[in-house]
Amino acid sequence: MKLEKISDKIVYNENTISKRMLFNTGKVLNFMLNLKPGQGVPPHNHENSDMIIHVVSGDEGEVVTDGNRTMVTQGDVFHCDGIEMFSLTNTGKENMSCFVVLTPNPSQIYSKEF
Repeated sequence: MKLEKISDKIVYNENTISKRMLFNTGKVLNFMLNLKPGQGVPPHNHENSDMIIHVVSGDEGEVVTDGNRTMVTQGDVFHCDGIEMFSLTNTGKENMSCFVVLTPNPSQIYSKEF
C-alpha cells in the first residue's frame, strides 16, 4: 500500500497550472491539478484512457467536452472518455484543485509534473 497526503500536492503557481503526482502505476495515473483564477488546461484528449475528476476546491470552473460547456464547482465529479476533447478553466475567484484519475495509464507524456 502507498499513502499520500492530498494537502501536500495542493501547490499553486502564479504563472501556470501545477500538476502534482499522487500515484503512477501501469494501470492508473492519479494527480492533483491546481489552477489559480483564470488558468486553464487547453483542449486535449487522453488517447484510450478514461478520466475522472473530482473538484476538491474552487467556486467555479468551466469544462468543455467535445464543444459542450458545463460549469463545475467544489464537490462536483465528472467523467470523460479518452476520445473526448476536454478543457478545464478556473473561471472563479478562488483557487481550484482537482483530484484526477486516468485509467488505463496513458503514455508517459501525461506523467510529468509541472
